[in-house]
Amino acid sequence: MQNNWAKEVRRVLWSFVVFTALGLAVGRVWLFVAIAGTGYAIWNLWQLKRIHSWLVKTDEADPPESIGFWGDICDKIYYLQKQQKTIQAKLEADVAYLRGSFASLSDAVVMVDHDGSIDWCNGAAMRLLGLHFPKDHGQHIQYLFRDPEFVGFFESQSYEDGIEVRAPNNPDKMLKVQVSSFGTGNRLIFARDVTEIYALEQMRRDFVSNVSHELRTPLTVITGYIDNLHMVIDQLPALEKPLAQMQQQALRMERLLKDLIDLSRLETLPSEMHKTRISLTTMSSMVVDEAKANCEAKKLQRNITLDIPHNDDFFLLGQETEVHSALLNLVVNACKYSLDDGNIEVSCWHNDDGVWFSVKDDGVGIDPIQIPRLTERFYRVDQSRSTDSGGTGLGLAIVKRILIRHEAELLIESAYGKGSTFTCHFPSHRLVVG
Repeated sequence: MQNNWAKEVRRVLWSFVVFTALGLAVGRVWLFVAIAGTGYAIWNLWQLKRIHSWLVKTDEADPPESIGFWGDICDKIYYLQKQQKTIQAKLEADVAYLRGSFASLSDAVVMVDHDGSIDWCNGAAMRLLGLHFPKDHGQHIQYLFRDPEFVGFFESQSYEDGIEVRAPNNPDKMLKVQVSSFGTGNRLIFARDVTEIYALEQMRRDFVSNVSHELRTPLTVITGYIDNLHMVIDQLPALEKPLAQMQQQALRMERLLKDLIDLSRLETLPSEMHKTRISLTTMSSMVVDEAKANCEAKKLQRNITLDIPHNDDFFLLGQETEVHSALLNLVVNACKYSLDDGNIEVSCWHNDDGVWFSVKDDGVGIDPIQIPRLTERFYRVDQSRSTDSGGTGLGLAIVKRILIRHEAELLIESAYGKGSTFTCHFPSHRLVVG
């Protein structure tokens, strides 16, 4: 390319010299210079026309023969064309392979472009979503899948968690929908039929709810008889220990039923956006006072402190009873599983990322491998320790469900022998300052 440019410059200079000499010979220098310039311009325009004709006529594979830098330009364009065709062929092969793989899936797969228009879908999408391809090619996905929850999810651009919605062509079917972004604004929509799983989960919830309510009446009767027997315990000294054990287990059963009913209610109620302004400073103080009273009643020696930076008063948008239950659960848990005379640090603050409430203890700690399972129902790190503490195994499951309803998350840090830290993080749009 550099050599051709140099040759072209020399060619122009020599032409100028020759035509200038001829012009001097006949006394018409500017005429001959004008002729030379015009001829050179016509020659370049002709080369441009040839290249343009070659580019327009896509059936011509080889570039037009040319000399100088025009030849270099043609060769470079030809090279880029071949490179583009190679890349395009590979891309088409990859897309064909991808579509072939998706076509065999039992889950629905829909490819949409940056505008949300359908580019392709597999057979399962036609069956589960009622799409008709290629008839629906170019149609916006929201015109065909009008569920408000799906529309909000699709437009949110936040696809970390999927959603469960009714199938647009069959309300009896439940679909788990997930979206993944790729390329420049393109998206893949995956939909799986979870009707059976949803039905089983609903059966489980109904069973837990019904059993919890059905057991309350007989448990109340049993507790009543135990209380009556306690009134005449002086006449039956041999029953004092068995009655105390019965009463202890009855109280534990009451707590278990209460937690089951609370968890069932949290799972079945809609997760509407709560708008109550909660002073987290005031609530944190209340929670700490209640935890201290609970420790005194159970004769537990715990040092509970509350840290609120700058005594800042701020508000959280949420359901007051639920938030109070979650925060108290965390502090009471720390009291249960801390050592005698243990230290428990409670703190709350806010920043640009949202609202934070943290409970830190210097207890026995938890093996990190068990942390992911802590919020499961009835999961116990240590069976004997939970029995001694009278826990139901549902506390953290309730906390997690409450936080989910408030768009929050529970962060757990712990190391065996070094204590644990449980932190609630609420999103910034639920924060009100002042």
